[in-house]
Amino acid sequence: MDGLVKAGFAGNKAELARIALTRLMSTLPRQMSHGYDLETAFSPDGRLFQLEYANECTHRGGTIAGVCCSEGVVLAKELTMIPLMVAPNPFLKIFKIHNTIGIVYCGLLPDGYLIVEEALRQMRTINGLDIKGLAEKLFLFTHPFTQRKDMRPLGTSFILGGLDAEGKPRLFLLTSYGYAVEYKACADGMGRESSKGILENEYRDDLSLEEAKALAVKAVLRKKTRAENVLVTAIDAKTKNFTDAAVDERKRLLDRIFT
Repeated sequence: MDGLVKAGFAGNKAELARIALTRLMSTLPRQMSHGYDLETAFSPDGRLFQLEYANECTHRGGTIAGVCCSEGVVLAKELTMIPLMVAPNPFLKIFKIHNTIGIVYCGLLPDGYLIVEEALRQMRTINGLDIKGLAEKLFLFTHPFTQRKDMRPLGTSFILGGLDAEGKPRLFLLTSYGYAVEYKACADGMGRESSKGILENEYRDDLSLEEAKALAVKAVLRKKTRAENVLVTAIDAKTKNFTDAAVDERKRLLDRIFT
């Protein structure tokens, strides 16, 4: 150290030590002590905090549910009405991707729209793409967001429901973690735990399409409220039609479920 001081690298030993320490710290990975992370990276115990934050975003959104039966697929979404908000809100809906395919999402609205736009693009560019193929494409689209440090995972979870190439009803849940799972019935969002309990207790393989609608509505609402607070869409396997339930039909479903 005396030689380095004499050579003019620093004024004294203390200053030289500070320079060396500063240089060392600049080469080491640092953990921000603000309670959050600026990059997507694994922690020493194997957790990926950015994925946990993205998953938390989905749990703050309205509950979504899907129910699959032999007669078709039903998608439902809980809406939170804010005073003075115009209803129906064009940005909060169940999206039609094709006559036989729909998407409903919860979580960050812009991220959900990104998924919807990608689904529409895939349907336009790949001739004959069915719901299983679309689920695979969306899985491949979302997963890279969980791998790169310069991108954040998408804060949205969505249910993809519809008919496959053979006309069979199918239902897929794709999450912010970047994986896809096929279900007979599923739910996500703020009330996911109680909604899953309802679906597990009341789902039957022989459900009719009307019964599937009632079960999906019960799963997302869990208690009686206004018909304007829920959206319901059915994809009929026989007619291959994508149909949004009108307010009157939703009122009848609520009266049937919660009486």
